[in-house]
Amino acid sequence: MFAGRYLWWMLIAVAVFLFFSMCFDYVTWAIVAMSGCAEVAGSCGPIVLTMSGAMKPAGMGLASLIMVVCTVARLRYLKAGWAWAAVALLWFYASAGFPGILAAGWTGMLRPEMVAESLPAAFLFINVLCAYLAIPFEEGRTVPFGEWLWLKGLLWFCAAYGALTALAQTPGFAAAPARVIGMPWIASSIAGLQAPLENALDLGTGSMVPAYTVLGLFAAGLAATLLPQDLALLRERLIEPFMPRGSRR
Repeated sequence: MFAGRYLWWMLIAVAVFLFFSMCFDYVTWAIVAMSGCAEVAGSCGPIVLTMSGAMKPAGMGLASLIMVVCTVARLRYLKAGWAWAAVALLWFYASAGFPGILAAGWTGMLRPEMVAESLPAAFLFINVLCAYLAIPFEEGRTVPFGEWLWLKGLLWFCAAYGALTALAQTPGFAAAPARVIGMPWIASSIAGLQAPLENALDLGTGSMVPAYTVLGLFAAGLAATLLPQDLALLRERLIEPFMPRGSRR
């Protein structure tokens, strides 16, 4: 999937999510008003239950599915390893509930402290990655995720830290493998590891500062991959604005 199509489908997914999370309740109200069910006591319940309990979550799930499939397809198109796809899936899973909290701002029930408390680091990591994937690498000579080994190592360190943070901070993650495999003891084992892992990742501070620091390194590393990987060309590009016009290089 090339960059233009990826950006198009991601915007479509955002529009679908906004419609179902913020506007679909008005559609439900209009259908209830036009159906005339209010004339018969209790007859509006099935309509509201179907619209709000089934169709609305399905629409929001469809938007999430579009984002996940397009991101994985874009990573594979850029010939990134399957490990990047696994990390992206983990970040999507860990941040799945946060957009629903943001949608509460439409109803006036969203407070800044609620956003700060519930903001997962995985949501920021996946947004940085999706913004990077929207860059049209196929139209130039820039290699996705860079060519320098030290830069690739930095990106993988940040991605691994972000994945472990998502694993440690997602309460429902322990139950997912247990439901899929059918072994409940896995859930208790993972849940027992989450607290020590989170304590190790935040260096015992109990704050998000280490995670935000690694997030900044991740964004800076991705931005560095957009620079020329040829040191001579990079030096020339950096010095050129300061050279007098017509001077010898």
